[in-house]
Amino acid sequence: MNKSLLLFLATASSALAASPLEDRDRPVAQTQALPAAEAARQMKLPAGFSVQVVAAEPEVVQPVAYAMDDRGRLWVVENTNSPSGPGEPKDRILIFEDFDAAGKARKRTVFYDKLTFATGIAVGHGGVWVGAPPNLLFFPRKDDADTFTGQPEKVLDGWGNEDTHETLNDFTWGPDGWLYGTQGIFTNSNVGKPGAPDSERVKLNGSVWRWHPVKKKFELYAEGASNQWGVDWDDRGQAFFEACVIPHMWQCIQGARYTRQAGQHWNKFTYEDIKTIANFEYEKRAYCGAMIYLGGQWPKEFRDAFFFNDIHMNKLRCEQLTRDGSGMRAEKKMDFMVSPDAWYRGLSPQYGPDGSVFVNDWYDKVPCHQQREFTDRTNGRIYKIVYDGVKPVSVDLQKASDAELVQMQLNENDWYVRHARRILAERGPKPEVNAALAKMLRENPDETRKLRALWALHGTQGLTETLALETLKSPMEYVRAWTIQLVCEDGAPSAAELAEFATMARDDASPVVRLYLASAAQRIAVAQRWPILTGLASHAEDAKDHNLPLMLWYAAEPAVGADIAKAAELLAGCKIPKVQEFITRRMAAQ
Repeated sequence: MNKSLLLFLATASSALAASPLEDRDRPVAQTQALPAAEAARQMKLPAGFSVQVVAAEPEVVQPVAYAMDDRGRLWVVENTNSPSGPGEPKDRILIFEDFDAAGKARKRTVFYDKLTFATGIAVGHGGVWVGAPPNLLFFPRKDDADTFTGQPEKVLDGWGNEDTHETLNDFTWGPDGWLYGTQGIFTNSNVGKPGAPDSERVKLNGSVWRWHPVKKKFELYAEGASNQWGVDWDDRGQAFFEACVIPHMWQCIQGARYTRQAGQHWNKFTYEDIKTIANFEYEKRAYCGAMIYLGGQWPKEFRDAFFFNDIHMNKLRCEQLTRDGSGMRAEKKMDFMVSPDAWYRGLSPQYGPDGSVFVNDWYDKVPCHQQREFTDRTNGRIYKIVYDGVKPVSVDLQKASDAELVQMQLNENDWYVRHARRILAERGPKPEVNAALAKMLRENPDETRKLRALWALHGTQGLTETLALETLKSPMEYVRAWTIQLVCEDGAPSAAELAEFATMARDDASPVVRLYLASAAQRIAVAQRWPILTGLASHAEDAKDHNLPLMLWYAAEPAVGADIAKAAELLAGCKIPKVQEFITRRMAAQ
């Protein structure tokens, strides 16, 4: 066992030993697995909720990840080669569909059965994307075929697997059209296209990363933390992830650098990193999954709440997110689901087309994969958490017209919004689609619906410079903020957009907008950053914000290192003490 795994296990065990109050709520140790139906029956949930069994062993074993397609079908990746890593080519991608009133899948199809080790899956843009270190694989689908007999394409390689629990995982399509994933701190990757030299690769360990399926571009989105497994977005496009062993809750900000469980940041001039957004701590344990509930069917108190699994405590945790300056804070809401079954190992919650939530259960006697002698590779379940007797729905969004997909951007259930947005992007730019989305962006009074139109326009290449300059003046701060991020996706905003950024950096009253400007400035050529940096540094009110001083510094550091004279000017006008200190230190390090 390597040193990093010993450190993780020792830390987790120490934390558990020091948590007597939570341990009183721990399921009683058991030596035998429970039948899936009995395990589901025993789960404790709020009033009105119940659990259905979608699939269980032997139909599925070790379901490490899953995704939903545009028909609401589940694409499940099995991983029986864990924890040793790549092994025999025997693991499968399964498709479950045709759910009855009790939630059970009546049809199961084997799409592929030669994976060696996989931890993430997504469906879209012409096929199936699977993370299987050292590769990101793509399985093209012809005519929606549900079996695959050829060899998948190796889209990216260089993913490490030193810690097999911390490699690329839990794929999610972001609102901007990129495929997002996470990776843990004790695995080192050097990612690029097959055959690419080091100069064209991206080094990462603890991180949130993303891949663009059309532009064929890979990026490190944010770095640090520990072993994060999943990322999701709220109704205003704010992203969050959980992490293990260190404080558990983090807001995912483009270009951010977070407190690390181990190791050093890639940039030695980082000086300080961004801290957890939680205003409390659980014991430092293993957590998994990330879901902001936007399914539209559960009681309103759960909308925009964050859900994740506590692997050691056999719980589905729920936290409330509240605004705090430029970002958010996490507050403990409730333990949404508690399983008396000590073998329950819930991983990733996701809501589907009827608003209910699926959870894949790794199901194992022990919570940590380092304890290899006890692992059982014959188990696995998929559950569905339903509210108030909801019935499954039959959908096939690929059959929807463009106009219907545009209207789905207003659906209360974000499952339809996300899938429709991706399909519109796949169908390519169309004048009538862009006109309808632009009308929604301009006229809908709800900020969340304006954002949905904005994201969809970006995907269909309809966010023109003229429209972007218009939305940069929107009275709604998250619309202005997201326009900044989308305009800077390729790092080349127009002269007019740069001029507007400089004005906003100086005059915009929203700390959220200033945060997005600090993120965007990291993507802009160093020589073009100065007006934005100068404007952001003039806001004394940002001195105690939990994000802005550090995000401003991450954008300013390369500029300070490149031009001492302009750095001195920036220092003279800076009203944020922490940034003043860092500028001075960086100038002295020349």
